[in-house]
Formats: sequence, C-alpha cells, structure tokens
Amino acid sequence: MRARMLKRQTREEQIFKKLFHDGLEIQKQRIRELREYAREKREALAQRQQNDIESLENFYRDQFAMLAEGIAREKFEMEVREKAQEKVVRQMRRELRCKLEREVKEFQDNLQRDEDSAYFRQLEADRLRGKFQLASQSALY
Repeated sequence: MRARMLKRQTREEQIFKKLFHDGLEIQKQRIRELREYAREKREALAQRQQNDIESLENFYRDQFAMLAEGIAREKFEMEVREKAQEKVVRQMRRELRCKLEREVKEFQDNLQRDEDSAYFRQLEADRLRGKFQLASQSALY
C-alpha cells in the first residue's frame, strides 16, 4: 500500500511537474509572442516615423526646388527686361544723337545762308550806294 501510495504520489508529482513545465512553456511562449508583438509594433512605429520624416523632407525639398526655380525664372526675366531696356535706351540715344546732329546741321546751314544772304545784301547795298553816288555826282554836274 505504501508503495502504491508512493507510486501514486510520484505519478501525481510527475503530472503536476509536467503540468508546471507545460504551463511554464506556455508562459514562455506567451512572453516570446508579446515581445515579438512589441518589437513589431516598435518597428512599425519607427517605419511610420521614418516615412513621415521622408515625406516632410520630400515636401520641403520640392518647396525649395520650386522656390529656386521661381527665383531663377525671375532673375532670367529681370535680365531680359534689363537687356530690353538697355536696347531701348541705346536706340533712343542713337535717335536723339541723329536728331541733334540734324538740328545742328540745319542750324549751321541756316547760319551759313543768313551770312551769305547778309554778305550779298551788303554787296548789293554797296553797289546801289555807289550808283546813287555816281547818279548824285552826275546830277550835280
């Protein structure tokens, strides 16, 4: 009877021991699964944060690229406007210079004509004076 009791007690101990080991294995497996789940969650969070960071970087990179493109376009347009303005100014200067040269030439021509006209009038006046003097002298004699 004692042997049976010891055998039964040993068998119960074996059953409890096995039950304890099975429970322990189940708990270890559960802990492993929880750790794996936590690791996956951390990795997913890290990946989402990395994607958010890359998204922001791309957004700002695109914004800076558009800004740089706008600045470059404005600079180009400004250079084109400046060149056009310089061209217009050069054209206006050229036209003004030609106009001034034409006016100076006309003025010089007018002066020359006036001088020639005054010279010839003076010659005509001297000739007429000479005739009057001759006429008045011949009328006196």
